[in-house]
Amino acid sequence: MPHQPFRDELAGRRRTTLLLFYLAAVFSVIAISLVGRILSFRTPLLVVAVAGAAAATLFLLCFLRSNDEHERQINYRALTFAFTGTLIFSTAIGFLQSFGFHPVSWLGIPVLMIILWSIGLILYSWRYR
Repeated sequence: MPHQPFRDELAGRRRTTLLLFYLAAVFSVIAISLVGRILSFRTPLLVVAVAGAAAATLFLLCFLRSNDEHERQINYRALTFAFTGTLIFSTAIGFLQSFGFHPVSWLGIPVLMIILWSIGLILYSWRYR
C-alpha cells in the first residue's frame, strides 16, 4: 500500500486531540478531588477544574468533528455502550441505596462514562477493522 502522508497526518492529529482530551479530563478530576482537601485553595482549584473540563469538552468536539463516516459509526457504537453501561450502573446503585448502600458521588458518573466510552472505542475499533 502506498504511503499516504495526508492520512497519516490526520491520524496523528486525531490521536493528539484524543490524548489532550484525556489529559484535560484527568487534570479536571484531580483539581476537583483536591478541592475538599485543600480548603485554602478552593476557589482557584474550582477555576482550574472548570477550565480543564471546558478544555476537555473542546478537545472532544474537535476529535468528533474530524471523524469520517466509518469512525462516526464506531463512535456511535462506543457512546451507546457507554450510555447503556452508565444506565445499568446508576440503576444498580439506586437499587442498592434502598438497602442502605453508600451513595456514589455525582462526579463518578462522568468518569464512568468516559471510561466506558474509551472501552467502547477500543472494542468497536477492533471489531470494525
